[in-house]
Amino acid sequence: MESREDSFISKEKKSTMKKEKQAIASQKNRRRVIKNRGNGKRLIASLSQRKRRRIPRGRGNEKAVFAPSSLPNDVVEEIFLRLPVKAIIQLKSLSKQWRSTIESRSFEERHLKIVERSRVDFPQVMVMSEEYSLKGSKGNQPRPDTDIGFSTVCLESASILSSTLITFPQGFQHRIYASESCDGLFCIHSLKTQAIYVVNPATRWFRQLPPARFQILMQKLYPTQDIWIDIKPVVCYTAFVKANDYKLVWLYNSDASNPNLGVTKCEVFDFRANAWRYLTCTPSYRIFPDQVPAATNGSIYWFTEPYNGEIKVVALDTHTETFRVLPKINPAIASSDPDHIDMCTLDNGLCMSKRESDTLVQEIWRLKSSEDSWEKVYTIDLLSCSSSSLSEFRDGFNWTRKELLEPCTPVAICKDKKILLSHRYARNMIKYDPQIKSISLVYQRPLCRRYASYFQSLISHI
Repeated sequence: MESREDSFISKEKKSTMKKEKQAIASQKNRRRVIKNRGNGKRLIASLSQRKRRRIPRGRGNEKAVFAPSSLPNDVVEEIFLRLPVKAIIQLKSLSKQWRSTIESRSFEERHLKIVERSRVDFPQVMVMSEEYSLKGSKGNQPRPDTDIGFSTVCLESASILSSTLITFPQGFQHRIYASESCDGLFCIHSLKTQAIYVVNPATRWFRQLPPARFQILMQKLYPTQDIWIDIKPVVCYTAFVKANDYKLVWLYNSDASNPNLGVTKCEVFDFRANAWRYLTCTPSYRIFPDQVPAATNGSIYWFTEPYNGEIKVVALDTHTETFRVLPKINPAIASSDPDHIDMCTLDNGLCMSKRESDTLVQEIWRLKSSEDSWEKVYTIDLLSCSSSSLSEFRDGFNWTRKELLEPCTPVAICKDKKILLSHRYARNMIKYDPQIKSISLVYQRPLCRRYASYFQSLISHI
């Protein structure tokens, strides 16, 4: 007969073996998570196999209840973190626990870090366009456009990954301005109305913000459509950045009638206080109005209007909220006509470009981290491209027209070093190969208003 001591040892061995089996199973599950990265459909199918049980609710009345997968919570989270945003949102409806996990800020931040790393291998571009409704306007009044289309395009294959239409409460009167992407979010606003929103196209979440003082002022000064036609250029674009918190920054030229007030004003939106505030110290140079500010490495950059025949670059440190003037700017940029130059962010670096009016050759320089020197990184020569490659574009825009002063805007760099280009007057996006000097059509949308480098995120409710 087995002694009590032998029985105790036998139970302890069984308990140890059970723990070892659980540990091995957990390791296998983790390996399965890593192995199945990027295979969202298979993972969802696996997770959706739930146990069904019956809970009696009285004689002849039973209710079916579904229980989520019995995988350990940490393994489930690791799986969720590697799924596309659309799939994650669908999983929220399957379990209260899953919903709580997915909607937590810590989960959003962890997911953000993963998609930021993956953008190198799977670069994407967001296309924002107006979507006209089929109904006409009443009383010959301009129809307030409220529908904006968002299409995510794969940079390598030029295929459309997702499309969504978002209807906003207040329209834009066909004067839409959009910021660069910040953690998958965009700021969209208008100067003809007081509409301004922060939106996440992937989750369809948006937040309407109170209008900036600049928007209110513009409405008072230019209340009608006729006055808007004759309006002088103003700084229309905001910068959307993240320092310790998310910030909207709007730097614009002030009224020159009172020099004591300074030549520029800067408004910053505080998401916690839900209010705009002024920065007290602003640049002593007027900002070139017709430009999109570039943001990278904790700073926002703007071109100034020519001062004594020279263009300068002012920068705002988003953490300290202090302005500075870059010590050196490329001489070719500094002495240019402001209409011939452009500024953008490529591969997390500040880039500037200039288009020569006679040859149409556009050269792109990148600012080094020391902010005291520049290096030429790309040359765009559209005139050398074959005429057959140019003939496929049907939006009526001529990319090689010599009267065209403004340069192309680089949107992103592909893995094969091809350059994705847009233009403020074009409704299509092209890909330029600097090696063989050829271009190809990537995307075309009749009412496109913005192309921007992008990745999906879960960040919402800021």
